[in-house]
Amino acid sequence: MRYFGIFCIILGGLSLLGALAAGHNTFGPLFWLALGIGLIIIAKQKEDKRKRSDHTTKSVKQQPVSTSQPNHVVQQYPKQESVTKQQTVGSIPTSYGSNMSIPMTMAQKEAAMCLISYFGGYNDNIETDAEINQMVYMLSYQASIYFGIKNFPEMLPGAMQRNSDPDKMIDTVMTIVDRQYKEFLLLSCYDLAKMSGKAEAYDLLYNIANEMGYNRDHFNSLIKQYSKK
Repeated sequence: MRYFGIFCIILGGLSLLGALAAGHNTFGPLFWLALGIGLIIIAKQKEDKRKRSDHTTKSVKQQPVSTSQPNHVVQQYPKQESVTKQQTVGSIPTSYGSNMSIPMTMAQKEAAMCLISYFGGYNDNIETDAEINQMVYMLSYQASIYFGIKNFPEMLPGAMQRNSDPDKMIDTVMTIVDRQYKEFLLLSCYDLAKMSGKAEAYDLLYNIANEMGYNRDHFNSLIKQYSKK
């Protein structure tokens, strides 16, 4: 899966260069980049899970057997505070969905995750730069927790297939009502756009933010507000 993800990233990158040179639409190449990123994230999660499982098995074997207490079960997902401590980007809100007044539908969650992966695809050096790779991974994983997606690795490939039409994906994102969900999504995409440093990523994000009710001044104020926290 990891190697196919790398293949998708290479294919998307080459297609993107060709599309830019010819002045064609870049949505297709960027989709392949996002798909490749998603597959790499899934492979990394499975590898991390296997390592945690192996570590737990060794720990259990080294501990004396107790008949008075049940064996501890290893959690599949890290605690929210541990994710926050590992967060390498400072602009995203750190509250995790505890007071969201209007829940997101599954279609909205899938579209939001695909949009984040889409902006991750703007980072051409995601495979060659370990730091960029880790930051994209953490942003995507953090978003899955924020949106309440417990089966993120298994969900992403199907979600990307259902959101292969970028216009339809963005239309679904526009139906998100709760302010905190919208701001978290926009700020996550902003961090990925900032990492890429590409003007087209910024332009697309500001257009999406404007459609969601955040004009340029409002969105810039939002970025400054959370960057100070």
